[in-house]
Amino acid sequence: MICVSNVALGRLQVGAVVLFCFTWMVAPTLESSQAINRRPQKKSDPALEELHRTGTRIADAVLAKDIPSLLTYGRRDMRSDDENALKDSKSDLYCYLFSAGCISWRKGQPSVFDILSRADELAIKAVDLGKSKYNGQRYAVLFFYDGTKVSEKMLHSSDFLCEEGPQRIASWKFTMIKGKWEPVTPFFDFGTDSLCPPE
Repeated sequence: MICVSNVALGRLQVGAVVLFCFTWMVAPTLESSQAINRRPQKKSDPALEELHRTGTRIADAVLAKDIPSLLTYGRRDMRSDDENALKDSKSDLYCYLFSAGCISWRKGQPSVFDILSRADELAIKAVDLGKSKYNGQRYAVLFFYDGTKVSEKMLHSSDFLCEEGPQRIASWKFTMIKGKWEPVTPFFDFGTDSLCPPE
């Protein structure tokens, strides 16, 4: 920038200086705005997106009480036992999934069907658990919950998951095997302490 000390500047010259100064002053502001707009977006994770789609299909099967479809998502080594259990409307697994009235091991425990069907806005979240240092496999968990009452922040709170999770969230742990997600636990972590593991 050239500093002009001649007081007797003509109108045209003054206008040029003022215009130059103005341009110099706003340029950083425009550049800052453009920099904000160019901030990198969070990268998508195709594997977690696929698990989320799987979660949506699982939820549809539960809400429709479509047991044959639901069985296709369960552990292969348990399929025969699961199929037999789900034929009995009084079995622990059937009660856990579909009928809270016959759940005897935890007073007031809603069934998975109750948690999903009563949600004002059913939300499904696939959360990455990272790779195991023991076998190198990637793990993730599917959360099913009412998005109007449970925030994503709550899903990362161990206190919330331990104290209120079983009443408000259904979960299911998966692992990646040969490029495909496979369930680690029985249906919706049945019979486990996945939301509040012992220390």
